[in-house]
Amino acid sequence: MKAWMLDEPGKPLALRDVSQPQPRRNAVLVRMEAVPLLSYTRDYVEGKLPYAYPPTPFSPGTNGVGRIVAVGEGVVAFRAGQRVAVNPYWIADEAVREPAQALVGLTAISADSGALMVEFPHGTLRELAEFPASTLIALDGLDEVNAARLAVLGKFSVPFGGLRRGRLSAGETVVVNGASGYFGSAAVLAALALGASKVVALGRRLEPLQALVEQGRGRVAPLVLTGDAAQDIAAIRAASGGGADLGFDMVGQATDANATLAALRSLRRGGRLVLMGSMQVDLPIAYSEMLLNNWELIGHFMYTRADYLALVSLVTSGQIPLDAVELKSYPFAELEAAIDAAGRMSGLQCTVVEGRSSQAWG
Repeated sequence: MKAWMLDEPGKPLALRDVSQPQPRRNAVLVRMEAVPLLSYTRDYVEGKLPYAYPPTPFSPGTNGVGRIVAVGEGVVAFRAGQRVAVNPYWIADEAVREPAQALVGLTAISADSGALMVEFPHGTLRELAEFPASTLIALDGLDEVNAARLAVLGKFSVPFGGLRRGRLSAGETVVVNGASGYFGSAAVLAALALGASKVVALGRRLEPLQALVEQGRGRVAPLVLTGDAAQDIAAIRAASGGGADLGFDMVGQATDANATLAALRSLRRGGRLVLMGSMQVDLPIAYSEMLLNNWELIGHFMYTRADYLALVSLVTSGQIPLDAVELKSYPFAELEAAIDAAGRMSGLQCTVVEGRSSQAWG
């Protein structure tokens, strides 16, 4: 079978023939149909990110959609031929307070997750990939949807988990910081699906926000940040009708905290702010300001299995429109071109590479 392999960070990816695996106990073998790419895939491959990489050589790739080829002993709920989403967020199934966790095909997370990366080092950028059964999400009822379109689920899973952690209730007003980005744009649509009465979409450029306005049908208010703290806070409060109930922060690699602070200070008394971005500096908050406003800061990583199942239900019912995302699809053999395209994504866009079931492998 074919697989993209990374010999070590900083070296080029190589498309190679490798041995086809057989599923071990509690694992599943999946034929990959479509794999979405992260916008920072190029930096990841070149070793520019502070990640704990899997043992090399390995196949990178996080999310994806495919069909089960075989199941290992002990697997109960899955069957050959079933379509599934691959969820890279693997948490060890052990009854301890803080089980080891990792992002399969990307990075170790906790100090004790090295063993997980050794056991399942490979991600989704291979023809056939083996994963723990606990990381798969059944996509029953979605067989008629194009695999590349279904791969867009990976764009929604992260912000969807954060909005649920923030306890978004129907009728609340939400501020999304970073709404022009890959995950932030999906957060806007997810908030609408969860019943937000209004979503204030914050970004640095108006153009990527306009597509969100069209999807919102009167419930999305775009706001271009100026960098002037007082002006931005006043504008957000005005757009949200006096203050938001929930803030969702998904800034990427930010080097100043102004936009995040503006989102926080636009909240009503008792508001919540979920932090899911990758800001590179500290968030300076006065103790008394937090106290007097009854604000709640929630740091959140990824999502739960229940979140992902709820996401699939909303997609199945049509409440989250995957077709709202502009899709750029590449054959599997053209991964390098796809990585470059992924680096140029903004807003409601997604870049996907497709497997042999829909494209030639070259």
